[in-house]
Amino acid sequence: MGRLSSKPLEELTNADIVNAARLLIRYNGVSDGKDIRGDIVLALHKWNKTPNQLHIKAREIWQGGWKPSQLLDEEVGSGADVTSGCGQ
Repeated sequence: MGRLSSKPLEELTNADIVNAARLLIRYNGVSDGKDIRGDIVLALHKWNKTPNQLHIKAREIWQGGWKPSQLLDEEVGSGADVTSGCGQ
C-alpha cells in the first residue's frame, strides 16, 4: 500500500482504486489489517477523499465493465481518467 499512498490522485489507475476499496472491505474489523487500512485511509486523506467516495468510484469502475487483467488506454501512462474520479 505504500506504493499507492505515494501516488498523486491523478496517477491512480482503475486497479489502484479497486484494490484499495477491496482491501478496506477485507480488513474491516480485522486487527491484522490495521496497518493496511491505516495506509489507505491516510492516502484518502491526502487526496481529500473518503472511504465512501472510494467505494463509489470502485463500484462505477466495476459496473463500467472493467476487469482486473484489463488496462484501459487511458490507464497507460496517464491518470486523467481518475482525476475527476474517486468520488468527485
